[in-house]
Amino acid sequence: MDSYFYEKRKDMKNLIFISFFFVSALALGQKSIDDRAKEQTDAMKTQLNLTPEQYTKVLEINRGIIQKNTDIENSSYSAEVKREIIQSNRKARKAMLKDVLTAAQYEKLEEIVKVKREEARDSEIKQ
Repeated sequence: MDSYFYEKRKDMKNLIFISFFFVSALALGQKSIDDRAKEQTDAMKTQLNLTPEQYTKVLEINRGIIQKNTDIENSSYSAEVKREIIQSNRKARKAMLKDVLTAAQYEKLEEIVKVKREEARDSEIKQ
């Protein structure tokens, strides 16, 4: 009888360990909001030659928008409402960036966004 309980207990410990392992792996696989904002801002720094002051402001903007969009994506709003809010956040980000970037930098950013959008459409068509 004791061996039966010992085996069940051992099985439960293994199950708990495996569950913990998978939850940890999932958590590590997802980038934090700060990591995502830093990645995005680092790319912009390279592409747009941001000054240190611009970098700090753009990082703050990106972090705020990513946080808002993540909260919306995890909300119980309908898909349509989520899409509208995220689109509104995208417009707000553009307006904030326009205040931080020079006219030439902003124009270059718009061109980069346009090219990426076209590439995304092309890849959707091919699938």
